[in-house]
Amino acid sequence: MTNLARTVGLILAGGQSRRMLGQDKTLMALQGKPLLAHVIGCLHPQVDVLALNSNADPASLAAFNLPLIPDRLPGFPGPLAGIHAGLVQYPDDCLVTVAVDLPFLPPDLVTRLRAGLGAKSCAYASDGERHALALLWRPGMAASVADYLQRGGRNLKDYLAAHGQAVPFDRPQDRGLFLNVNTPEDLARAEQFVDQQ
Repeated sequence: MTNLARTVGLILAGGQSRRMLGQDKTLMALQGKPLLAHVIGCLHPQVDVLALNSNADPASLAAFNLPLIPDRLPGFPGPLAGIHAGLVQYPDDCLVTVAVDLPFLPPDLVTRLRAGLGAKSCAYASDGERHALALLWRPGMAASVADYLQRGGRNLKDYLAAHGQAVPFDRPQDRGLFLNVNTPEDLARAEQFVDQQ
């Protein structure tokens, strides 16, 4: 991968937040700020350009002043649909995709994913047991993801097993990366995590 390629960060917020009892977790407050604001604060310093994948009403997200990229595929087929939209939008750039429910991204996330990419199509953060929805993609990967989706694939874990390189994020200071906020209980745990820091 050329070091001259621009790095674009894409925050994935295109899901339906089913486990949040119908509330859009993108805007749910953690320590008085929307989850999206936490992710922007962590990722913005690490990339050249920052954008947001969302299928919500653009007016509800206008205050964040980010380019908005909706899914190109119908039916909410999962995070790979948002990733695909970003890869199509930025075909010549390195794309870093992170879920909006990961408010504790490490400050060296992008540097470490780049260093660990090797010869694979993408690199993902792993603590040895779990993977986080924090990935770095080579330029030009849209066709590969589109082909997987068109063949009926939906499971990101299966795609990563075939195409991804796990990058260790197993230091004590990395543990917040794997605290994703999917439910009200997760949000409460995230509040406790901040209080303990």
